[in-house]
Amino acid sequence: MKCSNCGEWNRFEVEKLFLEQETSEPKVRAFVKTYLPLKIEYCKKCGKLVAEPKELIRIMKGASLNEST
Repeated sequence: MKCSNCGEWNRFEVEKLFLEQETSEPKVRAFVKTYLPLKIEYCKKCGKLVAEPKELIRIMKGASLNEST
């Protein structure tokens, strides 16, 4: 995961979860891939908090760090 403060890429262990998302079609089931960090992780370069176990992380293709999801 990229640090929002300094831009350093950090790697850490996560648990992969699939959450069901509501759809307009009742017969269609959609799942969203999310990640749950296993412990509190800090950036290796600047020390800022990057991930904690109570927050789910969703990686979206092409999303920038400044956009809110």
